[in-house]
Amino acid sequence: MNRLTPLEIQRATFARKLRGHDPDAVREFLGEIAEQLEEEARARGELRAQVARLSQEVEEYRQRAGAVDEALATAQRTAEATVARAEAEAQRIIADAEALADRVVDDAARRAENIELVVGQLRGRRRAARAELKRLVEVLGGAARDDELAEQRASESPTVSFLRRCSGDAKGER
Repeated sequence: MNRLTPLEIQRATFARKLRGHDPDAVREFLGEIAEQLEEEARARGELRAQVARLSQEVEEYRQRAGAVDEALATAQRTAEATVARAEAEAQRIIADAEALADRVVDDAARRAENIELVVGQLRGRRRAARAELKRLVEVLGGAARDDELAEQRASESPTVSFLRRCSGDAKGER
């Protein structure tokens, strides 16, 4: 059977028979049924429109959720790549710093060895200079003693000698 529309229900006519139903009451009842069907049809139409609108919103939310999921995945990949680059850079910086520290320590050790060598050489020169100074003191002391002795000897003997004339006959002898 085909679906009846509210208008068809309102216009429906029936053959009259004896002892039938009151035609006004039947028309009134059919009118009420038609109104209810019309209201239900309108409500179904509104519900279908609402379902369509909500389905469209759900689809939009699904698309947004997909875009958000994609953005989150991209952000996660970017974050992981950034962390990996940062860790690699940190390892490189640490390795460079350790290498520099090793060079600085080695350089400092070499300088300390050189300083120790120079200090040893300076101590040797100091000892040599002290020995030379002592030798010079002894030499000067000896020279001073020799000078004192020479002075004493010189004071014991006259420094000026007088020439004496000899007699005439000694003159010719000469």
